Amino acid sequence: MKKYTNLIVIGVVLIAGLSYFAIRAINFQDLLVTVGYYDKKVTILNTADIHGHLRYNNVNGEYVTLGETYLEMGLALMKGLIDEERERNPNTLLLDSGDAFHGTPEAAVGQGAGLVEAMNLMGYDAMVPGNHEYNWDWNRAKEIEEEINFPMISANIFKDGEPAYQGHLVFEVDGLKIGVFGLTTKQFLQNMQVYDTTGITYEDPVKHAKEQIALLQEQNVDAIIFLSHLGDDMDKELVLEHGVEGIDFILSGHGHALYEKVEKINDTFIAEAGSYTTHLGVADMYFRNGKVDKVVWSIRQSADTSKEDPEIRAIAERYHALALEEGKRIVGTSPEVLDGLRWNVRTKETNFANLITDAMREVGEADITLFNGGGIRESIDQGEIDLYSISSALPFVNTLVTVELKGEVLYEAIEHGLKTWPYGASNGGFPQVSGISYKIDGSKPAGKRLVSITKDGQPLDRERTYKVAITDYLLSGGDGYDMLKDAKVLYRGELLSDMLAKYIESKEVVNPQIEGRIEVVNQRYADN
Repeated sequence: MKKYTNLIVIGVVLIAGLSYFAIRAINFQDLLVTVGYYDKKVTILNTADIHGHLRYNNVNGEYVTLGETYLEMGLALMKGLIDEERERNPNTLLLDSGDAFHGTPEAAVGQGAGLVEAMNLMGYDAMVPGNHEYNWDWNRAKEIEEEINFPMISANIFKDGEPAYQGHLVFEVDGLKIGVFGLTTKQFLQNMQVYDTTGITYEDPVKHAKEQIALLQEQNVDAIIFLSHLGDDMDKELVLEHGVEGIDFILSGHGHALYEKVEKINDTFIAEAGSYTTHLGVADMYFRNGKVDKVVWSIRQSADTSKEDPEIRAIAERYHALALEEGKRIVGTSPEVLDGLRWNVRTKETNFANLITDAMREVGEADITLFNGGGIRESIDQGEIDLYSISSALPFVNTLVTVELKGEVLYEAIEHGLKTWPYGASNGGFPQVSGISYKIDGSKPAGKRLVSITKDGQPLDRERTYKVAITDYLLSGGDGYDMLKDAKVLYRGELLSDMLAKYIESKEVVNPQIEGRIEVVNQRYADN
């Protein structure tokens, strides 16, 4: 009897095991399509916040998407994964959530020319322009729109009172009409404020979301996708706080958030695919009774470079060689990694931020430096520091400026920079400093987080006027620092990346430390 009992137990275990692996091997939702429960399935592939990352990169600590490290696949390998998904389901759209053309030395060559070449081979159906598409000015952004072989859509950017882009598109996919509309963050204007912005206006995303949804509903679309470069926090506010209805699926961009599974807010699904080509977002939309019934979201990543598209790989290597040639000169060394990780520079003091702000203060002959942590985009590895690594870390066209500011304005500015602390996703305005220290109360709400600012061990004098090193970006109100706009300019310097390169070269060896410039008390949130 015992013998048969053992056989029965073994049989049950085998059946359970086979069932487990069968379930894992078979997509249950696809099975429901096969048996007729769902009418159809459409796959939406998504890239977001590419920021010029053409090349495969699994060195220098990899890249950080909100505090986690991942390799950068680059566009050639991304194309290989996209092709696999298209083979799996030909009823597929490929959409990009913005900030594609700027952000690396490779992207800087020809002002995004390499990204244009590569993305034109990937088969995109549409993209929404992100704020960093305008880093080279309005004219270059519009040139890029002409050079790419797929449309840009954004309903809330206007030029001379007229829409600057199409607001929406309708795609026919397997007999279904898929409506897609786009919206861009107001930060595109802040990125342009070092240029002429005459006639360029940003309009309320809530108003235009409702208008675009109404227009698409008039065309009897089967699904409405919102292709967003507002940030997922704003996307959720759109639905929850502003009552925007009718969106089936939001593909977020701007915040660099990585969603491992889809979220649902009211009747709207939402997801985001990270950034810097770390992941490909895959959304399977299942239709039942003429409407979207379910969205299954997954993220794909691979280190298998044999899957790279050879044409795009050749483009990436060509622009990499050009960027390396321009940036191969060694300017100094560091015995430690210079920490430019996205989450860190947007939430706390780092040694790299201290190096940059110290350089700004010294070169600008200032008393204090105030610098937006979001201006730092990469770490620099220990050892030799070349121009390429500096331009990777400081890719923006920002220059050093020294201004006069009263202490009271500095209190206001730093409080402003803490408004979304400790959330580092989109808080590029987090204040990194030199010449002063400040304290954050982690238990307080926005607007009341700044406890104190000290200089030379004493409270910063609210009435005294100080010489403060900032950037032209902050001087023009970038990251919402409007209180700096009217500051008296004492000195205008060169590009921040050039300034830092010369500063490091003058020191030969740099080894900045964490000094307690930013202190948190009453911490309520765990460190990321």
